[in-house]
Amino acid sequence: MRICDSTLPQIAEYARNGRVVVFDTETTGCSRHDEICQIAAAEYVCGERTRTFSAYICPTCEMNPFAEEVHGISMDFLNEHGIAPEDAMRRFFEFLGDDALLVAHNNKFDMRMLKQECEKFDIEETPGGIETCDTLALARRRRPGLDSYALENLIDELGIDGVNSHDALDDTLACAGVFFALMR
Repeated sequence: MRICDSTLPQIAEYARNGRVVVFDTETTGCSRHDEICQIAAAEYVCGERTRTFSAYICPTCEMNPFAEEVHGISMDFLNEHGIAPEDAMRRFFEFLGDDALLVAHNNKFDMRMLKQECEKFDIEETPGGIETCDTLALARRRRPGLDSYALENLIDELGIDGVNSHDALDDTLACAGVFFALMR
């Protein structure tokens, strides 16, 4: 089970003294044909939140009804409030910058969606010095034996002040709380 590109001591160093960017995506579904419809991130420097980012995205594919039921984001809402995928990805990568630990819960999914989005819209973004960390794998290692490692259960288990609402920004902040609690 791979936690991240770094070792636990390196992760701890990022958490204490470095730059950590936690992110989450909401999508039109889970297939290789689906797209990101919301992306959010929060930057932490030396463990303190410094800024946040959130964007709704107008997908070029249809919304899976099950996905809409989960996150509550409709195509009508996205048509009114969303921005172009290329613009959203550019803004996200500008926010991410270089030299950070990029954290997500079940980051395999979110990283796959980012890669898909970049390939689909011919976006070439290769931030330098980016390491990744998966709070799902980290929680399994740091808290073995839990009944569930779902984000909402980890929030409760670790006593985090947050909510797993399936809004990308809410989930980003909850994931950050889980990450920093696990690193204490």
